[in-house]
Amino acid sequence: MRVSYIASCVAAVCLVVAYSSMANARTLRAAHSHVEDQATDLSFKEFGKKLSELSGGDLQVTVFANGQLGGEREVAEQVLNGAIDISMVGGQLIENFYPPYATTNIPYLFRDYDHVKKFIKSDVARKYLLDATADKGFIGLWFETCGPRSFYSKKPINTPADLNGLKMRVPESPMSINTVKLLGGQPTPMSSSEVYSALQQGVIDGAENNFEFYVQSRHCEVAPYWNQDMHSMPPNVVIMSEDTYESLSEQEQKWVHEAADYARDFQMKMYDDTLEQLYKQAESLGIHVNMIDPKPFAEKTSSILDEEMKKSDRVDLIKAIQAIK
Repeated sequence: MRVSYIASCVAAVCLVVAYSSMANARTLRAAHSHVEDQATDLSFKEFGKKLSELSGGDLQVTVFANGQLGGEREVAEQVLNGAIDISMVGGQLIENFYPPYATTNIPYLFRDYDHVKKFIKSDVARKYLLDATADKGFIGLWFETCGPRSFYSKKPINTPADLNGLKMRVPESPMSINTVKLLGGQPTPMSSSEVYSALQQGVIDGAENNFEFYVQSRHCEVAPYWNQDMHSMPPNVVIMSEDTYESLSEQEQKWVHEAADYARDFQMKMYDDTLEQLYKQAESLGIHVNMIDPKPFAEKTSSILDEEMKKSDRVDLIKAIQAIK
């Protein structure tokens, strides 16, 4: 009887401690515009699990997917003003909040996909970009792989001349706009959510993005030619509000970075597995994968790199990226 009483008391104490811990737990709000159970969404959830594990449950993460809290620009702005804690920002949009990020969008700066993946895990990425915005309203937690960007269209594109006069959707990125201009196309900035209907109605002739987005957004239904020129490979970036970060203890900040590295590696592997599967499905989806020579495209856009090398806030980063082996 006494043993049973003691056991009951111990259980009651444990329950009180558990409820107390839950009451003291802090929940971070994270948002992104990608679909649920895709690489970005699952990596956010893995980040939350790891952070909870490291903090003993004191730090939790609630993930809002599918643009529930707004598009990429909207959630990024909410991070900067402290309304939410974490968001994913596209590799082309982030330059609007910290211009040196535009460096990763320079046409043909990265030699190949392996080069950009090495950059993502390098000290170069953290020194020059992720940690460089601590006084700009946000810090970078990790970069995401999102695959090389190429043009997709209603008809094949084999040379820059084939882009002449074509209205090509681009994100709100000065670098992307300039790239399409130099190739002879007419850059048409618009939200990614508007692209399907714009292609369907002939408002635009094509767009540029990565292969995963092209397939999963079903843009391949209205623009069946994937013209693989791989003109840029800017990785997406996950950012945290400066206010949120500064409110964490030094130990909590270390946990955040450890969980971020874990989520980064998880996302990279899952994304590559997804990409491989999507390419295998291309033919059955009616996609014409048009493998083209990128050299004429690189030559046409080489002036962008030349101009970026003249900027004091970019040149060291460019050289550091080029030096990654």
